[in-house]
Amino acid sequence: MKINWKDIFKFLSGAFFVTVGASWYFSWLGITVPFPFFGFSEMTPEFLFYRGFLHFLLFLICFYFGFIKKPN
Repeated sequence: MKINWKDIFKFLSGAFFVTVGASWYFSWLGITVPFPFFGFSEMTPEFLFYRGFLHFLLFLICFYFGFIKKPN
């Protein structure tokens, strides 16, 4: 069974694009978001801002490998 990495990168680029938007939106509004499965921990707006940048970088990488790069 062969793994189709191009389709996996396409899916991940969409997922990272959504989390970028959500992270920056909550950061802009100053909303703290609870960490799932970690008790009473919360993601601060500053953390969400930097998380958005990290996910934006991952989005660009996955977008490149999923949509732009030509197969060998």
